[in-house]
Amino acid sequence: MRKNVCGECAWLLAFASMLVSAPVWADGAGAQPPDADDSGFTVLSNATNVTHWGLGAGFGYQQAPYKNYGSKFDPIPLFFFDDKWIHAIGTTIDFKVGTWHNVSFTLRGQYALGDGYEGSDASSLNGMQTRNSAFWYGPALAWKTRFGTLTGDVLEGGNKGQKASVNFGKRIDYGNFSVEPHVGAEWLSSKYVDYYYGVRSSEVRAGRPAYSGTSTYDMSAGARFDYRFTRQQSVTLDVGAKHLGSSITDSPIVGKRFIPEARFGYLYQFN
Repeated sequence: MRKNVCGECAWLLAFASMLVSAPVWADGAGAQPPDADDSGFTVLSNATNVTHWGLGAGFGYQQAPYKNYGSKFDPIPLFFFDDKWIHAIGTTIDFKVGTWHNVSFTLRGQYALGDGYEGSDASSLNGMQTRNSAFWYGPALAWKTRFGTLTGDVLEGGNKGQKASVNFGKRIDYGNFSVEPHVGAEWLSSKYVDYYYGVRSSEVRAGRPAYSGTSTYDMSAGARFDYRFTRQQSVTLDVGAKHLGSSITDSPIVGKRFIPEARFGYLYQFN
């Protein structure tokens, strides 16, 4: 069923983006603070091209925002690849543009398979036209400081609209164990909200009036816990919650304001 497939894909994307603790560019746009000689455009850098890759698995728990769309536990396969030029994990790929004074820039491509729904996924969606996933693309950055890491991106999804996010986390290490509290905000354009949460005139039913979305913000907070057994093996637990913006929660097909999230996984890095 599409509901199960989309749920697994959504958690693959969300989980993959936070799981890996690779030595370089592990958090999408992020990078370890570079040496002075390594600053600048990647194409002009003389840094050695070192490849890292790994495989793993895990599971995720989620609640969809739509009414009568219940909670799910989904298995998650995981593939990771990173070298001088590219960072890829799940269905997200970053092309490394360069790093200047601990600020790293990439060009990001992301196929968000878990977005959207079919009318059969929940009783509140009966009679709704299918909302499809999208390929998102745009610039991303990470700024590493002694206070923590600030990341952000601005992505375009064609007729699905635009979205932008900013996140901040501070990793605290205790030997092989680490904890990273994190907070974030995401802006969603009116076209995005209208596509995924709007109700068209042809979809109006009793108790489900027409609805046109406007741009809004989501807020999130949580904490990530990592434990590294060896240099190659690690496990991660990430728990948190998202507060949906009013333009989403005002939709007649949405029944939740707070979305709890939890993810757990294991990764083996081969090199």
